[in-house]
Amino acid sequence: MKEREPLPAGVHDIPGDRYHADPCEKPSLSSTLAKTLLAKSPRHAWTESPRLNPDWEPTEKKTFDIGRAAHRAVLGKGGDYVAIPDHLLATNGAASTKAAKEFIDDARAAGLVPLKSEEVEAIETMRDVAALRLAENRIDFDPDRSELSALSEIDGVHCRAMLDHVPLAASDPIYDFKTCESAALDACERAILNYGYDVQAEHYRQVWKAATGEDRVFRFVFQEKTAPFEISVVEVGPDTLSLACKKIARAREIWRLCLREDRWPGYPAGVHRIELPEWHHARWLERESVEADYRRRTGKDIIEFAMRMQAPETKEGALT
Repeated sequence: MKEREPLPAGVHDIPGDRYHADPCEKPSLSSTLAKTLLAKSPRHAWTESPRLNPDWEPTEKKTFDIGRAAHRAVLGKGGDYVAIPDHLLATNGAASTKAAKEFIDDARAAGLVPLKSEEVEAIETMRDVAALRLAENRIDFDPDRSELSALSEIDGVHCRAMLDHVPLAASDPIYDFKTCESAALDACERAILNYGYDVQAEHYRQVWKAATGEDRVFRFVFQEKTAPFEISVVEVGPDTLSLACKKIARAREIWRLCLREDRWPGYPAGVHRIELPEWHHARWLERESVEADYRRRTGKDIIEFAMRMQAPETKEGALT
């Protein structure tokens, strides 16, 4: 099969670069492009599309390296990683020497993620912790069922999704693995809200169902990138998924319309009035109240107290 020959609807086991280049018959909608359509504009989505933007290039960021390497270690599939030899690093440990930069360039050209030796150790510890914690949840990431690409057509729109792990049994959930700073439940909630993971979850569910007929539950596995590398398994609730269903339907509608007209507008023209949220106003009013109370009790501005407290060798007492 030729590299650029489009793939039919269904489930495919293809390399990541093939998937990200968009292997569908027509320019397809991914969860990333859907989130861009909803949060920014069609013009931003066009810029990020490998099939629409002739100047598109895959994004390479150092911040992605740990996540990619952790995916490989935990899922057992995907781009591999390699340690930068310590002797190639500068005396301060930075990968800034000519030799280190050449090693990094060669590694990336070979499809490898270059990491420092201490980062490799952390990744391998993450793998070991993940194995134990996932076993407690009766989750087994079989490499043969990891990083599967689902292609389908929904509402007249070609859609694609690369799923981190889909167990063989149709009754089991789809899993998506995320590395994070904190896997505490409130942090996971913020991540879902801030990064549009609700839209990702529903897009993946719908694309997989359209490609296979299987209506599966979707769960995230969040793992911290620092010790103790803890894990939380999170399932998005039905009310959130119901709203995400509306969001992803709207994203498909925008994508279909822009493709049909071959027009990709940016932000709406004109002057837009913005009011900051209520909590911002409440926070300022609370500050005004505190400062006014201090002035009533002392007859002075609270900044005068701060000046005394922060003066050299001050012996002023506490705020009263």
